Amino acid sequence: MKKVLIVAEKPQAGKDIAKILGVTGEHKGYMESDQYIVTWALGHLISLKHPDEADERFKKWKLEDLPLITDNGLKVNSKTSSQFKVIKELVGREDVCKIINAGDAGREGLLIQSWIYRMAGNKHPVDILWASSLTDEAIKKALNNLHSDREPEFINLLREAEARAEGDLKYGFNYSRMLTLLYAEPGTVLSYGRCQTPLLNLICARDMEYENFKPEPYWTVEAVYSKGFKGSLANPETGQPLHMTDKKEAQAVIQECSGMKCQVLQYINEEKSDKAPALYNLSELQGAMGKRYGFTPDKTLQIAQSLYETHKILSYPRTDSRYLSDDLYHEIGEHLKACDFGKFSPVMADIPLLELKKDKAYFNNNKVSDHHALIPTTNPDMAAIYQKLTEDERNCFDLIIASLAAIFLPPYQYTSTKIITEASGRQFHSSGTIIRNLGYKKVHAILGGTSNKEGGEGKQLQILPELSEGELLSTDNFKLIKGMTKPPARYTPGNIIKLMNKHSIGTSATAAEIVKTLERRGFIILEKNKYLSTSLGREFISVVPEELKSPALTREFEEELKKVNSGELTKEEFLCKIDEGVAGNLKKFSASKVGKKMGAGKKAVKCPICSSPVRSGKTQSGKENWYCTGYKNTPPCPFKIWKTIAGKKITDQQAGDLITKGKTSLIKGFKSSSGKEFSAYLVLNEAGQTEFKFKERKR
Repeated sequence: MKKVLIVAEKPQAGKDIAKILGVTGEHKGYMESDQYIVTWALGHLISLKHPDEADERFKKWKLEDLPLITDNGLKVNSKTSSQFKVIKELVGREDVCKIINAGDAGREGLLIQSWIYRMAGNKHPVDILWASSLTDEAIKKALNNLHSDREPEFINLLREAEARAEGDLKYGFNYSRMLTLLYAEPGTVLSYGRCQTPLLNLICARDMEYENFKPEPYWTVEAVYSKGFKGSLANPETGQPLHMTDKKEAQAVIQECSGMKCQVLQYINEEKSDKAPALYNLSELQGAMGKRYGFTPDKTLQIAQSLYETHKILSYPRTDSRYLSDDLYHEIGEHLKACDFGKFSPVMADIPLLELKKDKAYFNNNKVSDHHALIPTTNPDMAAIYQKLTEDERNCFDLIIASLAAIFLPPYQYTSTKIITEASGRQFHSSGTIIRNLGYKKVHAILGGTSNKEGGEGKQLQILPELSEGELLSTDNFKLIKGMTKPPARYTPGNIIKLMNKHSIGTSATAAEIVKTLERRGFIILEKNKYLSTSLGREFISVVPEELKSPALTREFEEELKKVNSGELTKEEFLCKIDEGVAGNLKKFSASKVGKKMGAGKKAVKCPICSSPVRSGKTQSGKENWYCTGYKNTPPCPFKIWKTIAGKKITDQQAGDLITKGKTSLIKGFKSSSGKEFSAYLVLNEAGQTEFKFKERKR
């Protein structure tokens, strides 16, 4: 009897599918019944060969070999080769008649599975199973709605995925070798990444802006009206508060206006109504969790993946879309009903389940790519599962439930009032808001109450009286207000993904890993909820040519990829363009005068506690240190050495000796709290902490 081979993304997904199909026979690496064989991948079982794996000539790095224009081929990853062997044997069985690709639904997942089948020598037809979630219902629905991998949509998506992988390899290996050979001292490797390097450049640039920023004072004038409200001196053209760098100029305005009445030039009273925002995609969720709880993009992704895979209460997480497909309209009521429990019930009671409106602002096929927006599933055990979630998982899931409920609640309604007055030719602007109906903002009760920013029903942010244009207003006084200019904000877990989206750096599926890689390499650190570049990261960016670290490079790459998907470009044409661009840049930069070298005299130093690399960095307060890059591990590694100890600057050599030998040579010039100088050795105790050891006196 012929059988269908199903290849899932991970073991748990495979076992979930096997359970639904009644497949119970367990074997090493797969399960089997009379009709089906269910097996699974373990991440990237197959990957592209590196140039030196494809051709022995490239083991030694030489400028004259660049650019490396090779068809590298594929290789089996050694760590998971045993599972690939299982799949290959199953693919080759005579009783297998068809394969169902049940891998991760998206560009990368399609590529992972395609490479497996290619390396396994598959000759069977392949159908694709893409489920919106991992609930039994969603998997059954997907099994009844399979797609052939020969459909144009999947052919083009696979070509795009292959072009992306091969293009990134060309960038990475060619530019890493070029930068290393041109700018690095022997023993130092400069690792380039198409997405990582431009992102690092943006972070370094923002840090430099922040550190070089010098706050300057400014003054503005505020009118305090006898009717109990205030107005700010404004630029009549922009309506923005007028900031004056000369205090005397502001004082002159007060002198001009003192004792004068202000005439009402405009009184604008508008009733406004705002709809709920679009639903979350992964990027928006990562931004919200970063802003609200300080979670890194990777932490939010792991939580979303757990809600999807382990708990089966969230739809597919790695989605780029914030919209729902039209066909979901007929099912969405069931998703809402599944969330009608506990603290969510009062909000759900306000949603007319029998009269749900299909709003184009949320249901739009044209804005749904591979997957729709993040929504709760229809899991019948939702209430019980919710009680078992961790606090972090509940916080994340609360946002998702709130966002879905919000789109079916009434709009947020408020009255917006603006008053413009004039005195001595100067304009003063006032604004106020009275909330009439919270509408969809009632969902904020789910999220732990209503913040001041969001307002409360009937709350008046500034009480503005009813006035008539031309009316004269008495003032109590005109106040001088001093302010200080502020530096540009540093990047945080709450806005780093937004920055990446703005510059087309990565995708929802890859953004978290890009940030994580920069941390892992010691190029950036997360300190007090801010991403800061390290001295290593800045040194690296300083030697990378502008064209290679500009976000324009990755933006153009993504635009060309879209052309591959649409059929406007073939994969071969895309890669040819990459080769030509790389060759041109290599010629240009190889011929240029080599400036500073990076990594002079430096060797990689490993942490004495956890063996992670030790990097040089700076805290947010500006305090320099050597720190362990394993500080993000679980549990975090606490190892660090301050660059200034007891008033004495510690050299790289001394720090290196302390880390590798556990003790420095005798250091002179330390100062006690009383200001007295002393000499001592620095040693590491058993906990990896720095201590003084004094020279023994001769008896």
